[in-house]
Amino acid sequence: MLEPVQIIPGSVMTGTAATYYTAVYKTIIQSMDLVNTTGAAVSCTVYRIARGDTAAARNTTISASSVAAGATYLCPEMVGMVLEPGDFIQAFGNGVTIMASGLWVVDDGDN
Repeated sequence: MLEPVQIIPGSVMTGTAATYYTAVYKTIIQSMDLVNTTGAAVSCTVYRIARGDTAAARNTTISASSVAAGATYLCPEMVGMVLEPGDFIQAFGNGVTIMASGLWVVDDGDN
């Protein structure tokens, strides 16, 4: 069964990598936005990290992407990405809001 869910409700990022979502169920990302409401461009980085791993170049999905003041970046790199239970998303971009929605793949007991 697929269950729609807001996996990252608008969270303001800091200047260092922080965890914004950890998958409890298998998760398919449908959308992710980075919204810059600050007065200057901000460089943003997003990592998709496998359970037990750490943020590194090998798991960077968005690398130092500049989001202009007042702009929204729609993150096409993240659409369709699948996270297994325990996988997580870390990101940084001081003052930029990150939000994402997706689908949980939940066993409803009928399968």
